[in-house]
Amino acid sequence: MRMWPIAGVLTFALLTACATPPEIKQALAAKDQAYAENERLMQQYRELVSNITTRHLQWYRYVQTRLKLDLALQWATTNPRVADVPEAAMAEDDAAELGPDVLRVINMIRLKSLPERKGQTGQPVFAAGSGDMSNLVQQLPELIAQVERRVSTDAKAPQAVDLTAFDHYRTNVDVLRRINGLIKQYLDIDVTLSQTETQSLADAIRTVRR
Repeated sequence: MRMWPIAGVLTFALLTACATPPEIKQALAAKDQAYAENERLMQQYRELVSNITTRHLQWYRYVQTRLKLDLALQWATTNPRVADVPEAAMAEDDAAELGPDVLRVINMIRLKSLPERKGQTGQPVFAAGSGDMSNLVQQLPELIAQVERRVSTDAKAPQAVDLTAFDHYRTNVDVLRRINGLIKQYLDIDVTLSQTETQSLADAIRTVRR
């Protein structure tokens, strides 16, 4: 008969239905709280990594600005040399580090008596000095601006830190919390019949099946 499958399901439900033990509900609630705490901590860690990356970039730009400005002023006021480094190679390397715009300002403000410095192929890199200290001071804001622009251009090269792992973790925790919530919702539907009542109903269903 068509009634038999339905009666079988009802028999199983009635024989197995009971109130969910409080310990299980407490465990589910504790697990959900742990998921929420893990998600909160991971979000804090994500923000920390992002903030550290921002601070690192700011510090990188500050340090690079100081280094490049010091190098530019060195070429503007002195004729630098380094032991065991060919002068032509040094001039080319420093010019490449500073960039053409900074180099242009340096050649405008190099002090008198400073000699021309050529590259490895004989081309002029740093012009012979013709300026004085007054001119150097007047052009200092322009030099700083060009150095900062150079550093800003160089700072665009590093890529932003990939934070997608944190986002994936948060998504996975959200899924686990939803699953945990569905289980808790199911277990909250208690059938609190006594054993005698459950057995009586089961016997009645068996009678219907017969």
